[in-house]
Amino acid sequence: MVTAVLAACTTPATQREAAAENLPADPNALVLGAEMALQRGQYLEASKAYLRAAQASNDEELAEQATRVAHEHRQWTVVQASAERWLELNHTNEEARRFAAFAALHLYRINTAAEHLGILLDTAFINPQAGFLALLPQLADEGTPSGATAVLRQLVVKYPDVTEAHYALAQAASQSDNLALAMEHARKARELGPYWSPAGLLLARLQMLTGDADGALATAKQVIDQDNQDSNRLEYALMLMQAGKEEQGRKELSALANSESTGTVVERALADIDFQLGNRDSAAQRFSNLVSSGRFVYESLFYLGAIAEGREAWDDAAQIYARVTGGEFAMAAQTRLARLKVKQEGLDAGLKHLEEFGATRPQYRIETITARASLLSANGDSAGALALLDTALKAYPDAVELRFARIFQLESADKVDEAIADLRHLVADRPNDPSATNALGYTLVDRTRHHKEGLDLIEQALTETPDSGAVLDSMGWALHRVGRSQDALGYLEHAKRRINDPEVDLHLGEVLLALDRKDDARDVWKRASERYPENNEIKQRLQKLN
Repeated sequence: MVTAVLAACTTPATQREAAAENLPADPNALVLGAEMALQRGQYLEASKAYLRAAQASNDEELAEQATRVAHEHRQWTVVQASAERWLELNHTNEEARRFAAFAALHLYRINTAAEHLGILLDTAFINPQAGFLALLPQLADEGTPSGATAVLRQLVVKYPDVTEAHYALAQAASQSDNLALAMEHARKARELGPYWSPAGLLLARLQMLTGDADGALATAKQVIDQDNQDSNRLEYALMLMQAGKEEQGRKELSALANSESTGTVVERALADIDFQLGNRDSAAQRFSNLVSSGRFVYESLFYLGAIAEGREAWDDAAQIYARVTGGEFAMAAQTRLARLKVKQEGLDAGLKHLEEFGATRPQYRIETITARASLLSANGDSAGALALLDTALKAYPDAVELRFARIFQLESADKVDEAIADLRHLVADRPNDPSATNALGYTLVDRTRHHKEGLDLIEQALTETPDSGAVLDSMGWALHRVGRSQDALGYLEHAKRRINDPEVDLHLGEVLLALDRKDDARDVWKRASERYPENNEIKQRLQKLN
């Protein structure tokens, strides 16, 4: 029996599926095979073997082990199946239900995720209020913003009078670029909890985002009049800066700089402001202070690396980026370091660095694969990038990041039919996921004659994320492609306000040309060429226009 398991773990991928059908029923043999597959780095095969073992046994600990192994290696379909088996053995286990919920969220199975989370809200917390606050950061970490929003929309219906439910939905909707929905539920949270500071400050931030600076400052002032703690005053100070009241904002920040609770947060805010304004010496000093304090270390190191890179101090930048080995800035730093290695030592050095980083840190393994593919493509090896992604998808079939990356490479290689076929599968697997729907719609509009179908898909995505710069850009380009350039203009101008992306500038210039506004198109492309000096497409359009 062990021989059969080992055969399933060592044969080529085309034979492993057939071998899996003949796996032994003995849980012990399955576990042994799973452990050997893990040692060989065959994480999908290991996860499936653990799942089969759990299904063949009534041992709850084995079901838990199967779930945890699959989760560690991001095999979401297996995580969900293993967690469901765990729940069959112990339907009250809260950890099993969390794993089932978040695996469903990764797979964009919104109804399943909402069902599990609804049970957790009823059973796992002292009350639903505490549950929503506890689940909100987990939803942000485990799923996409649009997925979290879709789940929370279902849960709010069940808890219409819970302040924290509306607050959580408003936060998620803001992250998923649905500001009208965010504003609606932020107002409801403020109405239900008029003295709860987080609800008031969230409403103020959304008012600022939607252009109502005076309303935002008034709301924030009401909050600090009710609750004058330093963290609330800090939020108010930052809003003053954002509203253009820099002198008043800096005065408020200076008053908070020596506070034990907010001092380092103030330093971080001032460092970020200096960086954005181009005051790099001041920013570098502040980020260095933060590193010395032990707060916001990875973030500060990333920006110190960026400052060194901007000064063309390549060795300094590389040494600093190498220290960013965890947190949300890790992959950005390691990708920049890989590019520096390509520049200094060649492509193989950059690829090797990313491969080694992913090998020692499983949580970044998929991201390092997509970064390697991007590096290969940027250096003229599209075939190598596709081959890498094809291999990776056999090991991580549920990784939506890899699926999107492969589709992008197919489009870049002019394999449009194959890209569209993959996109249709992605949309079928993830119904109502606006990222997938928008990607298919844009590709149909941009690369085929199926403009009407593409426009319909983009409109569908826009209902979910009406303030997404990417979807607004798609909508504008789709309207232009169907001959409605005047209608397209407003969408593209809105997209430009939402994101900085050379693609938006390219599209906006084309639409302005179609509207006989040649000087405006030239101005858009001239400013874009200054902002994105390495973008050859913008340079070519500008040269052709001139």
